[in-house]
Amino acid sequence: MSQRRVFRRIILPSAWLIIGALIAVSLVKLAFSGSSPAADDQLYPSGEIPAETVLVEKETIKNSLSIPGTIELVESQPLTAPSTGVVNWAFVKVGDNVSQGDKIFQIRVESSTEPATTEESSAEDQPQANADADADADADADSEARSPETTVSYHDVYAPATGKIGKFEIEIGDDVEKGASLATVQPQGFHAVGTIKALDRYRIMDETLEATVSIEGGPEPFTCKNLSIGDSASKNVEPETPGEDAEMADPAVDAQGDSSSGSEISCDVPEDVVVFDGLDMNMDVNAGSADDVLTVPVTSVRGLVGKGAVWILNGEGKEIRTEVELGITDGKVVEVRSGLKADAEVLRYVPGSAPAVEMDPGMEIIP
Repeated sequence: MSQRRVFRRIILPSAWLIIGALIAVSLVKLAFSGSSPAADDQLYPSGEIPAETVLVEKETIKNSLSIPGTIELVESQPLTAPSTGVVNWAFVKVGDNVSQGDKIFQIRVESSTEPATTEESSAEDQPQANADADADADADADSEARSPETTVSYHDVYAPATGKIGKFEIEIGDDVEKGASLATVQPQGFHAVGTIKALDRYRIMDETLEATVSIEGGPEPFTCKNLSIGDSASKNVEPETPGEDAEMADPAVDAQGDSSSGSEISCDVPEDVVVFDGLDMNMDVNAGSADDVLTVPVTSVRGLVGKGAVWILNGEGKEIRTEVELGITDGKVVEVRSGLKADAEVLRYVPGSAPAVEMDPGMEIIP
């Protein structure tokens, strides 16, 4: 047999067989033993993540808020009975326009008073013979003298505001108790009403501020005065009651609903502006600005009203708390009036408040 034939029939197939066996053994080892500890050590970071810092920079801050909301009628004013009595008269009818102080209803009040008791003559001063004869007459006179006296008075109910008379809650001749609802007066004014986040209230501390209201497809943007924020109007968004689709609910959405809260902010729409109840609007509030001032991110400051504190790093990398005086904020950065110099280096996040590092599922950090 020639050497060439021996190589092709014996040596070459044997070599392929050995190579295949080595590959199979390597795959089995990798499948059951995994990577080496040395390789694992190289895959995971060790040590501490250095604190993230930012530079104090000069910027122009515009403290303006844009708040969506609706146009709403001014709340109706109630008409109540001033005394317990009978509705005697109505000076107006439903739908009439009235001015503040106009007479609306009249209440008839009847009251009874006990008369003073007359002094009885002493039986000893009268002749004995007439005592029995006068007894009956005195009894009748006593009864008439002690009958309760009825007095009648009339009390008017006046309009508490200028507006339109709403539906009557009573009819003429009805008995009413003091404080009972008789009707309402609906003022023909409007409010622009929105909801402001609780923390954003710190950005609107001036009660003399005005807002610019714009209505898409409506009149030109107009100035809305008497801006007010009411604690009594605070609204908390309550989560819906779980139903059949509870399994499909998003926990992140539920958590956001639980924490969604704010206060009602409103201002008066001028009388000469034509608006309607229920219109969508946008309220822009300009609460001031500051040009070319030192600023830091709001995440760097503990306390954002008046005074606060930031943390700087010294030459040894140690965090040093530094008191600062603060100015206006736009919700992202805040003005630093004193306590820091330009280009100073401060922590981006207040110690203990830095957001968690986001990792892919399954990733772990071994200390």
